[in-house]
Amino acid sequence: MKKFILLFTVFLLFFSNTIYAQQRQVKPAKLTIGTGDKNGGLYPIGISIGKVLNINSRIHKLNPNVVATEGAVYNIDKVISGELILGIVENDVQYRAYKGLGEWEGTPQYDLRSIISLAPEIIQLIVSENSKIKTLMDLENKNINIGMIGENTYYNSQLILSSYGLDNYTVNYDNQSTSLKETITMLQDGRLDGFFINSIVPLYIIKQLSETTKIRFIDITGVNKLLIQYPDYNITELNKSVYPKTNNPNSIKTLSVMTSIVTSSKTSNYAAYITAKEIVENLHILKTLHPSLRNLDIKEMLKYNTAPIHPGAMRYYIDKGLLN
Repeated sequence: MKKFILLFTVFLLFFSNTIYAQQRQVKPAKLTIGTGDKNGGLYPIGISIGKVLNINSRIHKLNPNVVATEGAVYNIDKVISGELILGIVENDVQYRAYKGLGEWEGTPQYDLRSIISLAPEIIQLIVSENSKIKTLMDLENKNINIGMIGENTYYNSQLILSSYGLDNYTVNYDNQSTSLKETITMLQDGRLDGFFINSIVPLYIIKQLSETTKIRFIDITGVNKLLIQYPDYNITELNKSVYPKTNNPNSIKTLSVMTSIVTSSKTSNYAAYITAKEIVENLHILKTLHPSLRNLDIKEMLKYNTAPIHPGAMRYYIDKGLLN
């Protein structure tokens, strides 16, 4: 037993020394980070991560490059193909990709690796007050945007609606909008009665909408079967104080998932180690960059990874005693 402990200790020292040797030898490289729509929830998180990774970029030589993308599904596909190094995604998307479910039915993405989880992303159904929609069951014959094909919003909204027995025979689905900004314009013009969105809160563009248009958030409850089948969803309260100008008299209940950073198994141990290190050691700064990040807690951030943690990131967490 003592011999095993000695060998394991030697291995840890060798690994750590290798990381620092790589830091001295590594050439400057771009750390491309895929996010989402510039008005959506993944983009500000990606911008915040980019700022944190940039603090010591002269030392670690990994230069963050944050790019707007089509969203989480796109990010995972491009991370696997090597076109992105990091992707900001939701943990339920991460789970489906690694297990070969949903958009990846029958083709599990076993090269997918997680780095760390971040802030919760809340699933919201926003409707105009003129629509007279008060509950999900009022959606019959209404025009509702359920997100673009390939977005996680599209997948989640379909699951929620089907759990209520609603489908495209009873709800006039719209998934033609090309951006959140366009979707909001369609709501304001009366071409849409409502739309689903997955996002961190508060989101500036939704705050603007609530201050210029009479809207309300719809309670998403009664999804017990969905929660049993998909344990990555959590019941969450969207507090009235987040968007005080809405027509909701009180807070509402809905669902949430966690946002996270993913990469590929082909990403170097060095890049994964540095990404984890910079996020954890600058957590106090990260918390100040967006209201949704202010309550980050490192223990919680290591709980919700649904693909295996990259060994480079794992090494950092073990070095610091954050994982057993």
